[in-house]
Amino acid sequence: MSNNIVRARVGIEGTRTLLQHQFGPDSMPLEKQERTGVAGNDPQEWKKSCMVNSDGQLYLPGTYIFSCLKNGSKRTKKGKGSVQSDLVATLQVEEDIVLLNRFKPNNNELQFHQRLVPEDESVDVFIYVTSVRNPATRGRNVRYRLATRPGWKCEFTLSWDKTVVPRETMKAILRDSGTFGGLGDGITIGCGRFDVISYVELTEKEVQNEVLEKMEKVSKMQPI
Repeated sequence: MSNNIVRARVGIEGTRTLLQHQFGPDSMPLEKQERTGVAGNDPQEWKKSCMVNSDGQLYLPGTYIFSCLKNGSKRTKKGKGSVQSDLVATLQVEEDIVLLNRFKPNNNELQFHQRLVPEDESVDVFIYVTSVRNPATRGRNVRYRLATRPGWKCEFTLSWDKTVVPRETMKAILRDSGTFGGLGDGITIGCGRFDVISYVELTEKEVQNEVLEKMEKVSKMQPI
C-alpha cells in the first residue's frame, strides 16, 4: 500500500431521525403481485424499500456514505471553490454494508407515527407516515417509511490519498456532511444528520494484520 494512502475508521451518531427508502427490485417487481392498500395509500409499501438484514438489523449501503460525503464536500472550501472533485477522485468506502445499532421489531409490534421523533422514548424503530404531493396528479399520497429516532450509530472505514485530500480536510468534510447534509431519505427536510463521534487512523501494523487475515481466509477456501 502506498505511503500516501490513509485509512481511518469513523464513527457517527445521528442527531436527526433517519428514514429508509431504497429503490430496489422489490419496488418494481417483474411479476404482478397482490395489491395492498389503495392507490396513493399503501401501509405495506415500506417493506419494499427498507434496508434490514436477516437478523433484523438496519443497515445502509456503503454507497450512501460515499454520496453523503460527496454532497457534503460542496461545503468544504478550497480557494474559491470546494474540495468535491478532489474527494471523488480518491475516496473509497471499504464496507459494502454499514450496520446501524438498531433492530426492527416484529412487524406486528411496529408502531406508526406521524412525528419524526415519537413521544415514547422507548420506540427506536418505527414507521413514519406523512403525505407528499404527487406531481403527476397534483393530488396528495400517503407515504410510509421505516425510520429510526436520533441516537442511531454506525462505523465505517475510509481510505484516501492524503496528497489529494489532507487529513484535516477529510475531518472537515465529515463534519460538514453531518451538519449540512445527512444520510438516508428526507435529507431535504433535515433528516439523517449526524455528529462525528470517533475518528481513528489505522496504523501500518493494523493494515498488515488485516491483509494477512484476508490471505489466511483465502488460503482456507476450498475450490468449488
